[in-house]
Amino acid sequence: MEPAGYLLNTKGGLTGEAGIFYDYIFAENGLFVRAQNPLLKVTTCISPVKIRGLRPLEEELVLTHGKIPRALYDLALSAFIVNKSWEQYLAVTWEDQYHLRIPTQARESASVRYDRLPSTILDIHSHGVMDAFFSGTDDEDERGLRLYMVVGRLDTLLPAVEIRLGVYGYFTPINFWEILDV
Repeated sequence: MEPAGYLLNTKGGLTGEAGIFYDYIFAENGLFVRAQNPLLKVTTCISPVKIRGLRPLEEELVLTHGKIPRALYDLALSAFIVNKSWEQYLAVTWEDQYHLRIPTQARESASVRYDRLPSTILDIHSHGVMDAFFSGTDDEDERGLRLYMVVGRLDTLLPAVEIRLGVYGYFTPINFWEILDV
């Protein structure tokens, strides 16, 4: 079995050979990637294109244990605001319930290096007073199957937040309400 599978979404259902880690699915409305782990099940379009003769496919994002409590986001925001002049990292993990964890890290004004934690569903890092955006370094670092959030403008009343789904190097922007119980 190969790491990546290649499937067609035909009128009779999916055909082709599935992969170990993820599958590319060709559908009437584009090229999709589908993957899952114990925390997430996702299907996301990575290239919208019309492919005649196939069935359309819908995007899907399922958090296996339900949405992340909004209180964890609020707590993370409070932790970031305390030291807004440094980049910081926090992780939301699943251990019979969602937890906010602070792993060992080396912080600087424009970067942060941190230890990865098992069962992480959401990586959150801050940009301090800079805007919230995903950098090229983030694109290189964020190669797993999980959710990623960056928080910036911590010097303002309403900090900026960007969230995306990462599927082994493919990224899809998502909305706050898709992952947080608000």
